[in-house]
Amino acid sequence: MPTCLVLGPAALFHEEVVRPVCEELELSLIRADQLADPSPLGERLVRHLVEEDLVVADLTGGHPSVVLGLGVRHAAGRRTVRLGQAGTVPADLGALPALEFPPLPGGRAEARALLRAALAEELGLAAVPARDGDPGAAGSEAAEAPAAPEESGPGLLELAVAAETEMEAMAEDMAMVEAAFQDLGAMGELFTEDMVRANMPGAPMSTRLAVVNRFAKSIEGPSDELEAAAWRLAARMELTIGALRAFLEWAGSTPRSEWPDFVDAQLDQVIEQAREVREAAGGVEDFGPMLVFIGRTSSRLRGPSRKIAAALRTLLGILSPLEECAHLAHALKQT
Repeated sequence: MPTCLVLGPAALFHEEVVRPVCEELELSLIRADQLADPSPLGERLVRHLVEEDLVVADLTGGHPSVVLGLGVRHAAGRRTVRLGQAGTVPADLGALPALEFPPLPGGRAEARALLRAALAEELGLAAVPARDGDPGAAGSEAAEAPAAPEESGPGLLELAVAAETEMEAMAEDMAMVEAAFQDLGAMGELFTEDMVRANMPGAPMSTRLAVVNRFAKSIEGPSDELEAAAWRLAARMELTIGALRAFLEWAGSTPRSEWPDFVDAQLDQVIEQAREVREAAGGVEDFGPMLVFIGRTSSRLRGPSRKIAAALRTLLGILSPLEECAHLAHALKQT
């Protein structure tokens, strides 16, 4: 049986909208808010975000944990359906197309119809008759899925501004990732020097353990900052990638002779952004093996090691769609 993970803080949405539709489509439902994770993006939730067949995200109010979860899901390249109560999806999430439904509980029937049609499309199913009482009950004209609104199509300037704005925000998050990694690197150098002294002939084992434990404490802050910055970057990527792809699609369908002057500079920015993420991921990857090795010497290092490893996985997940855009940008510059 296919599985569906639902993100969002509103139990009413889960139980009155998602659960009935999942039962109709024979999907096994998992509620993210009921997972026993100690943090908004604990290891268990991340595993579900990566592995489940479908994710339904309630964007009502733009809850931060939902946005972070979407970033992880997007990095995994898996199917996601986004919904939100009309008028409550924040403007800065506009790059994420969301189906809008009336306020609950009164709007639950329309919300179910929207979700039913979206999930059926993702699963490649024929139109599914609604239950009695929902719009679209079998035998009525409402049985058809709600018509999608016509897209007005943003112009070139809107596409360029959206892509530029999101990449600038990503650059800020990247700076925080790099700063956290530099702090970790500096602590690593000090640790190496201390260990050289602790390994002098005749030095007791307790001296070495004290050095390792001091190192573990010194990297607790930087490892927390690295993990948090990586998650923010993943969430931002969810917003950025749509704007980037729309801009690149426009550039690819427009003769180069008709490009405004700023297009080449923006393509360079896409390529540079991918390079920065690639270098950051490589830096963490180089640092990781040392932590794995010394993590076996002290339990104090296990927590920071796991956080750095999680940040690495996040950065590598971000890199894939960004590299795709960078390759396309490079190809467009060669045309």
